[in-house]
Amino acid sequence: MIPQNKISKLLLSSLLISPTILMANTLNNKQLAGPPAEFELMRQAQAEQTSFSSKTALIPVTLQESKSGNWLWNSRIAIDSLDTSFVVFANGSKDWQIELINPVTKQVQNIEDLATEHVFSKYGLDQNNYAGDKYTFDSLQTGNWNISIKTAGEPEQFEGFILVSSNSKYKLSSYKTNFDQIIGHKLHFVAQSTTNEETIEVLKDFNPIKTAFMAVTTPNGIQQKVAMYDDGLHGDSLANDGLFGGDFSTDQIGDYTVQINALGQNPDGTPFYRTAEHSVPVIAQTITMNSKQANSYTINDNRLNISLDIENHAKSSDKRYRIIAEVWGKNNTEKTISKPVSWISTITNVDKGQLNIELDARWIALSKTSNSFELRNLRIEDADNFIPLVTKETLTLNIASLPKAANKSFSGNINQEMLMGVRPTLKSTNKAGSKLLLVHGYCSSDVWGPFSGQFSNSATFQDFDQNRTHDDFANRIKAFGSSYSSYGIVAHSQGGAASLHLYTYYWSGLDNASGNRLIQSVGTPYLGTPLAGNLAAIGDVFGAGCGKNNNLTTSGSATWLAGIPTWARNAVNYHTTSFTVTSQWWINDYCNFATDLILDDPEDGVIEKSKGQLSGGINRGHKVGWCHTLDMDDDGQTSDSSRNATMSANASR
Repeated sequence: MIPQNKISKLLLSSLLISPTILMANTLNNKQLAGPPAEFELMRQAQAEQTSFSSKTALIPVTLQESKSGNWLWNSRIAIDSLDTSFVVFANGSKDWQIELINPVTKQVQNIEDLATEHVFSKYGLDQNNYAGDKYTFDSLQTGNWNISIKTAGEPEQFEGFILVSSNSKYKLSSYKTNFDQIIGHKLHFVAQSTTNEETIEVLKDFNPIKTAFMAVTTPNGIQQKVAMYDDGLHGDSLANDGLFGGDFSTDQIGDYTVQINALGQNPDGTPFYRTAEHSVPVIAQTITMNSKQANSYTINDNRLNISLDIENHAKSSDKRYRIIAEVWGKNNTEKTISKPVSWISTITNVDKGQLNIELDARWIALSKTSNSFELRNLRIEDADNFIPLVTKETLTLNIASLPKAANKSFSGNINQEMLMGVRPTLKSTNKAGSKLLLVHGYCSSDVWGPFSGQFSNSATFQDFDQNRTHDDFANRIKAFGSSYSSYGIVAHSQGGAASLHLYTYYWSGLDNASGNRLIQSVGTPYLGTPLAGNLAAIGDVFGAGCGKNNNLTTSGSATWLAGIPTWARNAVNYHTTSFTVTSQWWINDYCNFATDLILDDPEDGVIEKSKGQLSGGINRGHKVGWCHTLDMDDDGQTSDSSRNATMSANASR
């Protein structure tokens, strides 16, 4: 593997390219490759990697008119800890009157009288947020409380939510077990109870979950209830093992919201009720592949073009796909033994019924193979959500003649062209020199603008209050940076993932930059955030705001990362932060009062420290006392002048 400093030097070199290849590479897409040691890194994510634990219950509220003309809603809320908090989401409405009935004394009390604290704020992901009232209770009786909401006359808001959180150690863990997110196919989920690591032994002989179900909201807003079972027949391993499973068929294209509901009893006798919200995109089968082999032709002495014949059902020829495959071969000495050659990948579009990807023949020389080549573990995914559209365990690779480099002895010095493909010749006109780009995140305000003066020779990328996929985001950064001959990036939140995506898959000014740190990020959810699922559920009722972003979910992040190679990760320097921890009762120990109920500490109000890690990236440290955005309890991450000065001084340009 090439060290990052050597890659940077390689990126500065000029590599000539034939006009034929330039015409075929109008996307300026890289042709990625790497050694067999990275096969596991590039394979499809394991479903368990997308799991997250929930310590909350998000309860939907729908007011109904009574005979007296008032509007009412009644339910039960499971309280399993003396220290409990509610967040009431009523879309800013102030006419909801909330009463609670004690499970022991049966006393009816107004929520304002019971709560030790009541604050109003907003809950969300960057600028995509919702108003809520948080009520904190210090000594609430455990048990099943009855709750009622009523209004005198027609309410301002008919629907809403109550988010219940406690400091109980018992949580709900759930995940989608398959990535078959194609219309007409089935989606499958499993759920089980979990707890803190030091007390996980408690659950070996006791399962808190007694019943579980999914509340599934389709893209057109219709909701259905889907039962989950612990019978060993629904993807739940063994019967009565505490793992519940269920599935449902998809019949619409768009984003589904799946809320797992789990009910039961904790080992200490208190009631268990948790929910976990998942946002799941479902797409059309835009391409299919019936061919049992891939054909190839020689581009030049070093490179081979591999063509995959597909049936293109998409209306737009501009639709892009990510291809990932392993190359295997044999040699004349060990004719019966297949040997790994390399993995290959690219993002491209359909050209005349084919998807094309390249292989550098020096990988063949390095592996000492010469015949019987095949592709294994082939995945062709849509480039927006990284959902597999075509998968092949094996595919014969028909090579009529190998490039000359395949038959030469190879020294083993892996170079940039072997990792990224042939660099296109860049036009020198209309280039404004080197720059440092300041890139914001999802649904973001101008988080860098007020502090741009802390970065020398910088330009601020501006696509505010928008919802972009990583691929779309990356290409917009590329278009913005096309005015400059070279640039490095300092990014916030999703901007860090989009910048890594750009560097991985497309040639840009990043590949011409020189300096210590090519990409630097602050508060980027490389492993996703559970807030993306909660916001999807709330947005189904209140309106989606900036919209659902499935690349930011734990599942979406895992599928995207299962295609980001080591050399690209090595170019990322990342920072994480969290709120100030204090022993003074009058000072808040959180960045945002509502997201604090969802996220596990340490967190910055949007991103958990654990979810901000990038395996293979360079961890530049965690700082306490800084929140994700400027409107939270501690100062916003982007306003840290000390870190900004360090990032500016070390940035590539």
